[in-house]
Amino acid sequence: MSTCLRRLGLAGLMVGLLGLAGCAFQPQAAIRALCENCRSQSLQAGEFELEAYWRNIQHTSPALIHVYLEGDGRPWIKGRSPATNPSSQQLTALRLMMLDPNPSLYLNRPCYGLHTLPANCHPQFWTSGRYSPLVVETLQKALDKLGEENPGVRWLLIGHSGGGTLAMLIAQGREDVAGIITLAANLDTDAWTRHFGYLPLEQSLNPALMPPLPMEIPRWHFAAERDTQVPASLIAKAAEVDENARFILLPGDHNCCWQEHWPRIPGEMAAQLIRSSVR
Repeated sequence: MSTCLRRLGLAGLMVGLLGLAGCAFQPQAAIRALCENCRSQSLQAGEFELEAYWRNIQHTSPALIHVYLEGDGRPWIKGRSPATNPSSQQLTALRLMMLDPNPSLYLNRPCYGLHTLPANCHPQFWTSGRYSPLVVETLQKALDKLGEENPGVRWLLIGHSGGGTLAMLIAQGREDVAGIITLAANLDTDAWTRHFGYLPLEQSLNPALMPPLPMEIPRWHFAAERDTQVPASLIAKAAEVDENARFILLPGDHNCCWQEHWPRIPGEMAAQLIRSSVR
């Protein structure tokens, strides 16, 4: 264990891990400290090795697994230079999973959740290509492999911020996605870059331009009233063109206060899925 981690003590002192003077942020250590009762798994998905963390998984394969997808973290340094490591320091999606009593999986995207990035991790995968076809395909391959290991399983995709963007893209063409919950997610990347005057994400897919998902896949899009990173108005406008989507506005900002609504939100979605399956 590193000197920094010994100085922290209990895993509950995660805030100290993020801000402790003299300690560089270590994504894997932060995830494992917060998710101390999780089972980790390394997945080779195409050309990338992804880190995944399981929680509340028993010996028998569950019929429905909640898949948590983290946000974009820190793609840029002061909006000018690509970050050397984009991994999220807030770990909002992981914190929500830790409140979820259901079988769950925290799935990192390529180049995220690692302390040392492999040679094939280029800044394009967290800047203009953060939602690129290769990133999406890699996550789909990971779910394919996990589905082979857990026959008959279905996935409830839960994504915060950019993780919600990826959830909408990952679901394309899949028959094993039971539902989607997005929190403060960028559902129209072109509208988002225009709104803020950012450079277009030219190497990325835009969920708003993808074919509509089947009506059998419910998607609930939650926005926060005071969100200045992904304004609620942008989420509402993108959601309203999808007749099978729900838009829900909640108090809070981009990272706060989703935990106040957990695990109620995924519980309500799971209950709806059960009702639909028995009709």
